[in-house]
Amino acid sequence: MTNISSDSITTTSRSASTALAKTLSDPDLNFVQRYDAVRSYLDSLAKPVGSLGSIEDFAARLAALQRSATPSVDNPVCLIFAADHGVAKDKSEGGINCSSYPQAVSRKVLEALDHGSAGASVLARCNNVHLRVIDVGLADGPASEKEYEWSQTIVRSSEETRVVQDGTKNFCIGSAMSDIEVAKCILTGRRETRQYINEMKSDIVIFGEVGIGNTTTSSALIAALCGIDVKSLCGTGASITRDGIDDDVVNKKITIIEEAMAYHNAATMLKGAPLPTLAAVGGAEIAAIVGGILEATDRDIPILVDGFIVTTAAMIACQIDPDVTRNLLFATQSTEQGQTIALNIINDIAKAKNDPAPAQPALNMNLRMGEGTGALMAVPLLRSACAVLAELATLNEVLSL
Repeated sequence: MTNISSDSITTTSRSASTALAKTLSDPDLNFVQRYDAVRSYLDSLAKPVGSLGSIEDFAARLAALQRSATPSVDNPVCLIFAADHGVAKDKSEGGINCSSYPQAVSRKVLEALDHGSAGASVLARCNNVHLRVIDVGLADGPASEKEYEWSQTIVRSSEETRVVQDGTKNFCIGSAMSDIEVAKCILTGRRETRQYINEMKSDIVIFGEVGIGNTTTSSALIAALCGIDVKSLCGTGASITRDGIDDDVVNKKITIIEEAMAYHNAATMLKGAPLPTLAAVGGAEIAAIVGGILEATDRDIPILVDGFIVTTAAMIACQIDPDVTRNLLFATQSTEQGQTIALNIINDIAKAKNDPAPAQPALNMNLRMGEGTGALMAVPLLRSACAVLAELATLNEVLSL
């Protein structure tokens, strides 16, 4: 029996990819041409065509964006934007208690992130991802508590970052933010993303979020922007039950969002208008993520998208700049119905430009934690995609051994 070493196959396959490398480095080719070239090459590899599913889309996007037949995920960064929401405030503070958890939990999660003990901290470490957290609008802590001193290395919280003071307003009785606050949040997201990518020389970016009540806000954004029936959008969000199902919480959210849609005359005033909708019913962290996604797109940096809230931000970014669809790699299927609607809208935007629609989320594991945790767990899949493209032999090469 002839012994075939993995080194010989790798060497042969690298030789076969020379033409692809030349194609990807051609400055006259656009994204779609580069993407299609990679997909054609992947089809020639020693596997059934399309058999690696979303991994093949990941490989093609990474290669097309990085213009390399050997794309890399060597320096991924995760930026988590945090803010509080008016509808999650206690009724005594003008809110509606929309969440199963009190609003004070947002601040405690950030403290855990600063200490390196939160979910995103653990998953970032084990997957070699650089982590930074930016407070763009946490609610003020209780006056009785000693003010926590943020590290400003892991968690950045200052007058520069905190665009919205004491969280957004209750969007059932007014606008969540002013137009100026929305613009500043987007600019802050752009600035923080640009700085961290430059600092870490990053080749991929993940966005995460912290903010009690932001599944309610995300559902409201989709309902307003897309004219979707609220009942088809709402899930439990941050549940206190193991299976993530709480009908009372869902019904409460539906009532809250329907009230907000009526107050803002959403069907007439907000549909198809991303910036006014962010002001009316949005969240500061969601607006900041929109800015971060726009910045990464401008720099051709691939974006690994987490669950429902980040997908909502991605949808809004696509409505602002349809080219965003090219950079999106979806990590995880959320348990929230609204994410599927947002994904379909993103796909429609891509198809309208004759761009390849992003693949379906790679992980479907009942994930609903937030903080970018689903995307952090998907980082090894991106590294696998890079390895497949760089090292897997073509079918002809294997047959000729």
